[in-house]
Amino acid sequence: MVSQTSQLAVSSIRPLTPDELSFYHENGYVIVRSFFSAEEMEQVKSVCMSDPNLENALKKVIDNEGRTWGASVWSGLNHSLLSVVTQTTRMVEAAEAITGEPCYFMYAKVVKKKPYDQSIAHWHQAYPAWHDEGCPFPDLFATCSIAVNRSTKDNGCFQVIAKSHRLGRVDHVAEGNANKVRCEPKRLAKILERYKVIDCEMEPGDAVFMHANTIHGSQENHTGDTRILMHCHYNAMVNRPDHGNTYVHSNEPVQKLPDSAIQDGLYTSGFENDSQGWNWYNEEPEDYAQQ
Repeated sequence: MVSQTSQLAVSSIRPLTPDELSFYHENGYVIVRSFFSAEEMEQVKSVCMSDPNLENALKKVIDNEGRTWGASVWSGLNHSLLSVVTQTTRMVEAAEAITGEPCYFMYAKVVKKKPYDQSIAHWHQAYPAWHDEGCPFPDLFATCSIAVNRSTKDNGCFQVIAKSHRLGRVDHVAEGNANKVRCEPKRLAKILERYKVIDCEMEPGDAVFMHANTIHGSQENHTGDTRILMHCHYNAMVNRPDHGNTYVHSNEPVQKLPDSAIQDGLYTSGFENDSQGWNWYNEEPEDYAQQ
């Protein structure tokens, strides 16, 4: 999106290694250490903690116990810092290494788990929603979740169920005001008997890449610190919605930016809301999800 750099030949400073790609395909996820620097994430953290536009983009979800959580979601590409993160060469080339195809940016979101927040993200897969949008192949997505600050078991780190991508698309049920955001409980109980839960504890700048059918979630924050994750979703160009359902996500090819874009200040704002008012989690009125 930044015109001065769109024509430059760029290459990733942190390509995924053959061992990391092999681990990903075998286990449905891989944690990549120091994918971004702590200094880069400090800039992102400042936006996540203080930019009012990010809070205004918050979409809230309420579960069956009345606990509320939410995410600030955007699609489209622009000149803001958070958008620049998704356009860096290391991000796009990693997605294309995972899928084996040219990819476009779908959407991204920031999830902040506030101090002593008792809400949880129930075990779920990403692909059921994307399947309903008309994207046929789960192997052709790449999701990257970046630790903006330290992520631990105590503050409700991201969790995955290793090798659960081998199960295919699992039936999901409604939870509170959200549709299809929780694995069917009886099936999930059997899965947890046989598959291992991985706590993705990460330092700022670490990232976890995940398959679209990998079951994931998170638990409560038992600390006095806010835990921040940034989730970025990419899809292969050949896997675009097959019935013209492009309004759901941006469908925009990415002009790769140099991996120095953050440190070089190639952005004009902290965050710009491109979600166009869509509620990505439910079809209920917004006030249904208010605390």
